[in-house]
Amino acid sequence: MAIVAPRRLKENSGLAINGGRPGRSLPVEDTGVIPEAADAVAKVVRTGHVNYWRGGPQAKLLEQRFAELIGKKGAFFHNSGSASLLTGLYSLGADENSTVAISSSGFVASLNALYHRRSRPVFLPTCPRTLVCATDVRNWVSEPIDVLLVTQLLGNVIDIDALQESVKPQHLHEDASQALGSKLRGQYVGSHGDVSSFAGSNRKLLGAGHGGINVYDREDIGERMRVIGHHGKAATQFGEVPGFNFRGGEMEAILALAALARFEDKRQARLDSAQAFRQPLIEAGIQLAEPPEGVDCSVVWFDTAIVLPEEWDGERDWLVNALRMEGVPGWVYPPLIEMPWVRPWMESKGWWLERENELLERERALWNRVFVVGSQMCREDAARCGETVAGLLAIP
Repeated sequence: MAIVAPRRLKENSGLAINGGRPGRSLPVEDTGVIPEAADAVAKVVRTGHVNYWRGGPQAKLLEQRFAELIGKKGAFFHNSGSASLLTGLYSLGADENSTVAISSSGFVASLNALYHRRSRPVFLPTCPRTLVCATDVRNWVSEPIDVLLVTQLLGNVIDIDALQESVKPQHLHEDASQALGSKLRGQYVGSHGDVSSFAGSNRKLLGAGHGGINVYDREDIGERMRVIGHHGKAATQFGEVPGFNFRGGEMEAILALAALARFEDKRQARLDSAQAFRQPLIEAGIQLAEPPEGVDCSVVWFDTAIVLPEEWDGERDWLVNALRMEGVPGWVYPPLIEMPWVRPWMESKGWWLERENELLERERALWNRVFVVGSQMCREDAARCGETVAGLLAIP
């Protein structure tokens, strides 16, 4: 891989960040929301009934159609993806007596859910090639695992069968929020978990504006979610467990249904955008996150991740700012084990061991050299962004 040194790029007087000509505006990104659904949303608003106990008719229709899409027997629509992660862990029995293996590559919502269930985390390393959870993690897991909580980050696909063989958890919880539309061995990501969580928030293919949804096969797991998500109540007015108000609303359900109706078109648009962005970088020999080698899968990239060489350690954030000033919408993901509150919390419980020290340094060394650009833009803008990144980073 031939990438310019940080010093050389910082001396490029043509860049806007160095006082050069103003760059392009950032591209308009697809939020996932279908504007044509506005009339249907307004119709529900005029009824005055936008939320129902244990879900209204639009929420129930969404649950049915989404479960059918993923290939599961049931679904529960929540008011956020974060809520769906918490109820998913609860439904699988995760509590203060549980140990949850969690991929260090992920979005913080999954870690927050684990914390609020008071479970002990066992962080799993990132594969440097795929930037999702490594599958052979036997050297990192020495205790029985109650739940495996794994994130299909970037839209990329994890070989779930190989990972489960390595971890041997009692239950699998997939966080597939970024990976809707990706497939593993011909099945949609999210079809493998005892519970699988999807988000409908900004830039997601399930464009609900807000909201999240869990899918499952076992009805008792689904009922446990609904109980904790409806103030802890089941058939009576007495709360059986301490609960939350997590049910999804009718307006968000209508938006999600509209997104599902155009799912294939939107999925293809994301594929086209990602391909247009990635192609100039591939031709320039720049390292990108790739699908797992030798695994039958298809990836709908939510983000394309660029992995910089070691000399860019400590300079990555400057580059992201420089690219944004050139009209390329880049941002970063920190590894979950590096969240500032994680180590003090685990140390207070006696859970932070030499294993965690080693993994923290390993994850930090990788993720400090990674930045991402999303696929939520038109093909033309994506191609222009890819050419901009390749033009700045590649040595001629």
